[in-house]
Amino acid sequence: MATEQFEHATFYLTRQQVNDIKELAKKNQISRSALVRMIIREYLAKQDENKG
Repeated sequence: MATEQFEHATFYLTRQQVNDIKELAKKNQISRSALVRMIIREYLAKQDENKG
């Protein structure tokens, strides 16, 4: 399985955000870690767009 590298970053989530991620993962039958990676990718992409 191929892995993607991310720069080390710390993201702080509220308890509600964690619960939302758990619910979304369950609803979409995807692992929580995969869902978090998707969220981070989207966040970083938006940051790049704002810089450009």
